[in-house]
Amino acid sequence: MPDRVKEKVLITGANGFVGSHLCRRLSEDGYHVVAGIRDGCDGSLISELNLEYRFGDVTEPNTLPEMVKGIDYIIHNAGVVKAAKKERFFEVNQIGTRNLLEAVSKYGGPKKFVFISSTAAVGPSDGKQPLVEDDAPHPITTYGHSKLAGEQEVKKLSETINSIIIRPPAVYGPGDKETLIFFQMLNNRVKPYLGNPRRRIQLVHADDLSRGIAMALKAKTKSGSEYFIAESVSYSYYSLVRHLRQAVGRTSIPFYLPGWMLKSTAKISQAAVKAFGGAPMFTVEKANELLADWEVSVEKAARDFGFKSKISFPDGARETFYWYRDEGWLS
Repeated sequence: MPDRVKEKVLITGANGFVGSHLCRRLSEDGYHVVAGIRDGCDGSLISELNLEYRFGDVTEPNTLPEMVKGIDYIIHNAGVVKAAKKERFFEVNQIGTRNLLEAVSKYGGPKKFVFISSTAAVGPSDGKQPLVEDDAPHPITTYGHSKLAGEQEVKKLSETINSIIIRPPAVYGPGDKETLIFFQMLNNRVKPYLGNPRRRIQLVHADDLSRGIAMALKAKTKSGSEYFIAESVSYSYYSLVRHLRQAVGRTSIPFYLPGWMLKSTAKISQAAVKAFGGAPMFTVEKANELLADWEVSVEKAARDFGFKSKISFPDGARETFYWYRDEGWLS
């Protein structure tokens, strides 16, 4: 298909972990992918792709009109998961979303606007049954509250901008820096058991997530609808560690850290990083998040646009480990 007739899809935060997988997937699907990124940011994860670049910052409204003009679809993936101050979460994840939507209202006319939120916006499951999209949100982190506020910005304009909200759980796969620490520990022959090993956790491989979003892009969906996209099964924390150990392929020594101790460690880490003006990743809120159950139902996504996960965690963990090793992220 000649490039001039390809539909254009703008992906904000295209240079990040999830964004790079989205760029790759949608390029393979035949779209003209426009990478919406901040000027001067690291673009190494998408450098080998043939993309159009448009530079802008969702916290600077004057940079957004040129980013959204002439775009057929928008996937708003840009956001922050850590920040030195709580206000920063809302500045980017809520107000930044509002700024982008206002630019779309004035200067764009996309066929669909997709907001990448998070299960953190809903909060953890109760350990008895998976969350469904209609459950009342009860976020337990500032990040989750800011993502929920971003969702509300999308819904305010859902009558004039055709939109959907995607809520993935923890995303993993090649290029992910968040789960790398678990691979590092097991590669160093330490098997970490944090809190209750029987709690249930659901994840999604970045390629499955990208495929699900691509399917949702063209599907007939009700504007303002929310969707969980995740692997169709959940795992106990104990089984996740077992699959990780098998992926790494090394014997390891169990290391047990009860929940109260994990929270104490997080409190010390958070205070130390903040003392030096940094943005702490391991916070008390993050510890609470790690210790919770996270199960979701993917029935709505299956019903509305036929999504069904293809990558099981054992297979995805093995692929991710090989990528870390080949890229030199693991010694």
